[in-house]
Amino acid sequence: MTSVQPYPVVSNLIERIGDWLIQRRQLNELSALDSGEFKRMAHELGLAPSDLDTIVRRGVNGAEELPQMLRALGFDEAAIAKIRPPDMMEMRHACAGCAHKRACGADLAAKTAAANYENYCANANDITLLARAVE
Repeated sequence: MTSVQPYPVVSNLIERIGDWLIQRRQLNELSALDSGEFKRMAHELGLAPSDLDTIVRRGVNGAEELPQMLRALGFDEAAIAKIRPPDMMEMRHACAGCAHKRACGADLAAKTAAANYENYCANANDITLLARAVE
């Protein structure tokens, strides 16, 4: 039996506020770090400090388009699960810092991502290489 949300707009709003609160907490935690700690954290993640800041500012859903894009390009869940964790992390970082979120979201919604992603996707080259490896 599926549950029906009696007020989907309200539920969506509550979820978005929750995500925003999580993001605010993360930003506050990062701003409380001294610059040395922040740089060390970024280094441990394999990021430049400015990239870490950008990723955190994008929020908890900053890379949500990546699995959607992979599925739109024909990757099934098994193929996605086989992507090496360091490669997936690098692609998530690129996705989270992407300046083309609107184009990506529009293409995913319109189901035109496969035709257009190479024009803007920071992960286009990696995805092409992964697709060749899966074939």
